Amino acid sequence: MLQEIAEQPAALAKTITEERAKVERLGESLRQRDIHLIVLVARGSSDNAALFGRYLLEITTGIPVSLSAPSVSTLYHAQLNLKHALVIGVSQSGAGEDINQVLETARERGAFTIGITNEPSSAMTGVVDETLLMHGGKERSVAATKTFTGQMLLFYMLSAALAKDGRTIDYQRIPELAARALEQQPAIVELVQRYVFMENCVVVGRGLAYGNAYEFALKLMETCYVVAERFSSADFLHGPVAMIERHFPVILFAPPGVMLAGTKDLIKRLRELRADTLAITGDLEAAATCSRAIIMPREIDEFLAPIPYIIPAQLFAALLAEAKGLDPDAPRSLSKVTRTL
Repeated sequence: MLQEIAEQPAALAKTITEERAKVERLGESLRQRDIHLIVLVARGSSDNAALFGRYLLEITTGIPVSLSAPSVSTLYHAQLNLKHALVIGVSQSGAGEDINQVLETARERGAFTIGITNEPSSAMTGVVDETLLMHGGKERSVAATKTFTGQMLLFYMLSAALAKDGRTIDYQRIPELAARALEQQPAIVELVQRYVFMENCVVVGRGLAYGNAYEFALKLMETCYVVAERFSSADFLHGPVAMIERHFPVILFAPPGVMLAGTKDLIKRLRELRADTLAITGDLEAAATCSRAIIMPREIDEFLAPIPYIIPAQLFAALLAEAKGLDPDAPRSLSKVTRTL
């Protein structure tokens, strides 16, 4: 897992080089199709990448985006009208039976379909109109890291190809920002020692960082066996804050941008409740208000933050597992490919 976390800058750079021309051509084609709706289909970490993709695509394209409930198609056999829809399946392995079945049905119901995967010869590539590939090489760790950020990057590239009103993002800076995020590893090695006995926590993020909150919580659950709940900072105040008591651990993504002020207000409330707070942030005021912080470069803006900000979280999960005496590469009860309907 740690090796594959370290491979991410090179993997991201290669994906940009290999897929950029294809994505640009695809964008030109899709603009001619009068797309009214985008539907994202995924499970697990891929679903967390899709949650990020939903925010990014809606912000940059103005097209409504829905996260699919695969069982609506696979078990309830609903016949959806998907004319003028773009349906995107996201799967590391490309072997998820439910994801592929939804894609196949969507194509029959009039949608244009795209598969995002790490396996060029997978079953997914045979049921979609177009395939976008990650180019980081085979992922051996059960816990997805480089494929998660690779999926996020492909959403950046696709959103740039479909963007309206010049709302493009300079995603070519992301590999370099990912490399800088890896520099946090020595500090995180020391930090995790304080959380060796953590059994429960809350992870908070909002907007473009909401998918990161889901993904970090998943990593803590699958590699460290920590019961990790995840919330939007707005939803957290609508009830879940009642669980907070003295020393309860709350981990917050606090990148720059429109969500930062609300996150800082939440941090102040958590301080009043004497929670143990850990922020991943480039804002020094937010960092100073928390119990502990992982300080990110201040020049990383809101739209480029999601990938570099998830890398310290990946490192934290892998290193905390080792500090707990666990093997993050062999989580109990899990396998690399999970098949469900």
